[in-house]
Amino acid sequence: MGEALSTCMTIDLGTNDPGTKTDPATKACGTRGDARRRAILDAAWQVFLEKGFERTTLGDIIAVSGGSRSTLYEAFGDKDGLFETAITRRCEEFVEQLQEVTLSDSDPEQALTEFGRHFATEIMSPDSQKFIRLMISGSDQFPKVVDRFLNRAPSAVRAILADYLRAATARGQLRVTDPEQAASTFLGFLHGDGYLRLLLRPADLMTPDEIRRHVDGAVKIFLNGVR
Repeated sequence: MGEALSTCMTIDLGTNDPGTKTDPATKACGTRGDARRRAILDAAWQVFLEKGFERTTLGDIIAVSGGSRSTLYEAFGDKDGLFETAITRRCEEFVEQLQEVTLSDSDPEQALTEFGRHFATEIMSPDSQKFIRLMISGSDQFPKVVDRFLNRAPSAVRAILADYLRAATARGQLRVTDPEQAASTFLGFLHGDGYLRLLLRPADLMTPDEIRRHVDGAVKIFLNGVR
C-alpha cells in the first residue's frame, strides 16, 4: 500500500439527502484538474501513515503539500474529513489493483499463485502495516471509517476471489461448494502468522523470496482441498 494516491476518484460515501452536508470525498474529487487538492490528499496520506491521526496537524500536511489552510477546509472540511477521504480512497485503489490481476481460466494453480503473490506483497508491505495500525488507533473515533474499510476492501477482495472459484467450479476445474467460505479460507492462508508478526514487529518484513514460498505453499494446501 505504499504507492502515492495520485488519481482523483469519485467515491460514494454519503447519503442522497439534500439536507446533509456535502461529503468530503465528493468535494475533493469534483474537479479532476484540481492538482492542489490531490497534492493535499497525497501529503495527508503519507503524514497520517508516519505520525498517526492524533499527532498529525493540518500544519504538517500543509508543509508537505504546499497547499493552504483555506483550500484544505474548502475541499475536505477539516482533519476528520481529510482522514476519512484518504482512507476511503486508498481502499478503492487497493481493490482496483487486485481487480487488475488476471485470474487464468486455464490453470487454477497459476491463477491463485499470481493473485496470492500480489495480495501478499501488498499486505506485507511497510505501509500496509502502518495503515492497519492507523485504522486500529482510529477505530473508536472513526467507527464509520472502519465499517467502510471492512465493507470495501476485505469484502471486495473476497468477492473477486469467490467469483473466480465459482467460475472455476462451473468449468469443472475445481470442486468448491461454498465459494465465499473458500475465498475467506484462502485469504486466511495468505495472511498466515506473518501478518500478525508484521503488525507486532514492523521490522520483521518478509523478503520477496519468503513471500513467494509462503504463497506457493498456501496455494498447494488450498488446492488439495478443492480439487
